[in-house]
Amino acid sequence: MENLFTSMYSALDLNDDASAIRRSWEDFVTDHNYSTLQMPIRNDILDSWKRCHSDGINPLQTQAREGLTPIELEQLWTESELYHSAKPIIEAVFQKLIGTDYLITLNDEKGNMIYLKGEIDILRKTEKMNFTVGMDWSEAAAGTNAIGTSIITKTPIQIFATEHFCEGFHSMTCSSAPIFQPYTRKVLGVIDITGLWPNGQPHTLGLAVTIAQTIEQELTKLHIKKYNFLMEYYHQKKSQWKNDPMLVISNDFLLVNGSDKLLKTFEIDKMMHLNENHQLRAIVRKLNERKFDRTDLSTQLNNVELLGLRLDDVHRIQTSGETIGYVILFKGNLTDKAPAMTQVNPITKYNLVGESGGLNRVLYKVQKAATTDVPVLLIGETGTGKEEITRMIHQESRRKKQPFIAMNCGAIQKDLIGSELFGYESGTFTGGNKGGKNGRFEAANGGTLFLDEIGEMPFDQQVHLLRVLEEKEITRLGSSKTIKVDVRIIAATNQNLQDMVEKGLFRKDLYFRLNVVSIEIPPLRERKEDILQLSNYFLAKFAKKYELLSPPIFDEETASILANYHWEGNIRELRNVIEHAVIFSMSSAVINRTHLPDYLLKNIEDSPQKEDNKMNLSLMDNLEKQQIIELLQMKNWNISAVSKELSIARSTLYRKIQKYQLAKT
Repeated sequence: MENLFTSMYSALDLNDDASAIRRSWEDFVTDHNYSTLQMPIRNDILDSWKRCHSDGINPLQTQAREGLTPIELEQLWTESELYHSAKPIIEAVFQKLIGTDYLITLNDEKGNMIYLKGEIDILRKTEKMNFTVGMDWSEAAAGTNAIGTSIITKTPIQIFATEHFCEGFHSMTCSSAPIFQPYTRKVLGVIDITGLWPNGQPHTLGLAVTIAQTIEQELTKLHIKKYNFLMEYYHQKKSQWKNDPMLVISNDFLLVNGSDKLLKTFEIDKMMHLNENHQLRAIVRKLNERKFDRTDLSTQLNNVELLGLRLDDVHRIQTSGETIGYVILFKGNLTDKAPAMTQVNPITKYNLVGESGGLNRVLYKVQKAATTDVPVLLIGETGTGKEEITRMIHQESRRKKQPFIAMNCGAIQKDLIGSELFGYESGTFTGGNKGGKNGRFEAANGGTLFLDEIGEMPFDQQVHLLRVLEEKEITRLGSSKTIKVDVRIIAATNQNLQDMVEKGLFRKDLYFRLNVVSIEIPPLRERKEDILQLSNYFLAKFAKKYELLSPPIFDEETASILANYHWEGNIRELRNVIEHAVIFSMSSAVINRTHLPDYLLKNIEDSPQKEDNKMNLSLMDNLEKQQIIELLQMKNWNISAVSKELSIARSTLYRKIQKYQLAKT
């Protein structure tokens, strides 16, 4: 399968690749006409080039510019959890890269380089382009490059030679992977592996991803410890300051907990970043203004007034001399009714949580489709959220004040589907309603009719649905009178309708009539970056449902299990698993693997990944094993070719094949 994130599949023919991309780069920077490029350029690269051109980036730029002053760097090295978590991991991995002429860098969420590890020779070669600590490698400052572009796309990416927008960086090949905040899944920073392009290897991208994931696991440990401490602090102070509305926030401005009425007033939820609320954003701004100043916090915030409430006092929350959060006290009268002051995020409003590229593509289509009245066909596995997406289309459309009617075509007896859709007149059926019955079309008149599992509709009934779509009128069973209806149809299926058309199981004309706009919803296993965000969302919902004082949190092992599980039942299965975990962890502040359903734990035990655990493979062993597997497959098990690619003796490769229990399939 083609990997859209990597720029190469082999270290062979790099000269030809670099020359071909160079010609396309020259064409683009000369006349910006991407339709005439001499070779295909990956969409992510072409999109980045377009952004660079639009932002006025100089393609002849030769150096990065300063992003952080020495004082800011010193402060960051002291306070940054990302830096302290990542540094030992980078240093451990770097020992395995000695002699490869590769650098490893850690960069913050803005693209500023905050740590760099490399051998002196390659450091000297790259310092002329300011590839050094403190420099700004965001796309807006340095053009297309793996660090800045991965921040924008929120995906791992490899940038090779002249794929860089600025000519001064054409000598490099870079592989970067974003590091996500464990709870919010916001980008915290980027891991980058950089070398000169003649030494380019496709596998550096996988290494960058693995390092980033390992750092995320370390951050998860820190956050679990920190949020447990802050939650306990809140409950202690709640009894001390009974009459004062209070918020407890983390040092990265996530809301840990607060007075119920205060949360209602500001319309905020636990684990929300304060920047997401335009009122509370003022607190973040004020605290950031004095980020490098140790003056009294209360003084700097005493002029802040929000919705008639005055910030009365602010205290740092510290442990072991380190500030891990703040408690903020308010003065003023609170009402039970929350004012209409913030717009609800449409994703959260419809239980559509996440930031993955797959979900964003769905939401883009949904928002476009919602402004029209054309039929929409939703395609996706069971449990992916098709009904939620349908409701979003309805609620964001001009029909939002009209009825929304749903019908599952697979849950109704086939001989009753016609009467359910179109209704019937009195006397049509023995035992039917004496006055007849309205069908779903009449009930949905003016609004939206959602037909789930449309592939289950009997073939002989499909022609009647087609006629309604074309003529905008129905006829009740047992009647000859037509009734005009104005209904928007949204259909959904987990089947391949095109395949059913070819087999004569679904009408071709109906398929094309329903398929004006099709939206394919990716399964949860293809939205891995959304899994923990969804898990925390459901965690908060079920904590509220079961009246817990505060939501529990996942320990590191459980978070890893959830993030890496296959989720055959998609979001619906995840939701059920989280509810199960909440029910069985009510006496604990932390959810561990024992709180998960037995079937899920058994599936994990039986999964192929478990074999690696039984072999007690380290992080680097797993990386090496994966690299050898990929090369063996690529070279069709040609041992000589693989050993040459890895620069090791054939006897060494045989020992590694035996160590990792690999066999040709």
